[in-house]
Amino acid sequence: MPKLNEKSAVVPQQEKKYPTRKLLNSKHLAGYQRDFARVILTETEYTIKEATTVLDEVLKGGR
Repeated sequence: MPKLNEKSAVVPQQEKKYPTRKLLNSKHLAGYQRDFARVILTETEYTIKEATTVLDEVLKGGR
C-alpha cells in the first residue's frame, strides 16, 4: 500500500463560518427580510449555506 504524505492527502475544505450579524448585512442574505432573518438565525455563526437553508426552511416551507 503506498504511503500518503501530507501534500498528497485529500482534506475536504470546511466552509467558513461568519458571525450572524455580518451575514444579516451581507449581499448573500439580501433576498430575506432582515428583521425576520434576525429572529430565525439564533446561532452566533453560520456558513452561508447553513443560513440560507435555515431561512428557506422557515420562510419558504423547506423548498
